[in-house]
Amino acid sequence: MGSVHPTNRDQISRSLKDLSNESIRNRFLGSKKEFSATELEYLSNLDGTDHYAIGIEEREKSFRGIAIARMVRSASDSAEAEIAITIIDDYQSIGLGTILMRMIVLAASERSIRQLSFTFLPQNEGIIKLINKIGPVTKGTSAMDYVQYFIDLQKVNLQEIKYQLAPYLPSIDTFHSKT
Repeated sequence: MGSVHPTNRDQISRSLKDLSNESIRNRFLGSKKEFSATELEYLSNLDGTDHYAIGIEEREKSFRGIAIARMVRSASDSAEAEIAITIIDDYQSIGLGTILMRMIVLAASERSIRQLSFTFLPQNEGIIKLINKIGPVTKGTSAMDYVQYFIDLQKVNLQEIKYQLAPYLPSIDTFHSKT
């Protein structure tokens, strides 16, 4: 587990093959067979402040990328960031989404983000459950093909999130959250 770097480009590219059509549709709001070179550059070459991602890989020889949580600061509001989480099918529904969501929330807070936004398909019940675990949700735009939710980080108990992550990250106090 760690920050995503350009060296993860091939893992990101290969991980698309480990997602079902439904998982791809839920994450990318449509179909996708492969990433373009431009998309791979965007997904793997991050500045760590306005665009940050945490990835998890298998610990066996293949080091297959299995999950990623991404935060992208809004160009129109520097205190807001869009959050996206992708977990390959073999590892869904075992708690990785909850861990990654909590970690990306702390990372966003460290970067002075005050509001998180999530855009997803209306039928994506998994992300709705995950978002609701973090804190109070404000529903935004709702259309036939997408829904938008927001979380105000000032209403989220970041200390509780750190406590919940402690069993997985013994050095959680090293986060430099401002709250």
